[in-house]
Amino acid sequence: MLFFTATTQAQEPTKYQQGRATLFSTYIADKMDLNEEQENLVYNVMLERVVNANAKIKVNKDISKEEKQSIYKAEFSNAQNKLAAEFGEKQARKMMLLSNEARKNADKE
Repeated sequence: MLFFTATTQAQEPTKYQQGRATLFSTYIADKMDLNEEQENLVYNVMLERVVNANAKIKVNKDISKEEKQSIYKAEFSNAQNKLAAEFGEKQARKMMLLSNEARKNADKE
């Protein structure tokens, strides 16, 4: 039972991860005029993307830059597929491009 509790707590998103997902989903919602329900769906997909990538990278402390890029690319693809199931391929691609745009803008600041 203690192991289950520790595992559950480890899977809670950090404030940083929640902030990144909020940044992405808010930016996408503003650019695409999404309603609140759609924005929440995008937030959940983006949060899962950020949390999963971070978890995979933390497993191996000595991970190379190329391996990190591979993880980010795979999580990007997973997120795009989930969004495509809800919004269609074209809209999902646009959302993912906007998430990258939001990340680049935030990283400049």
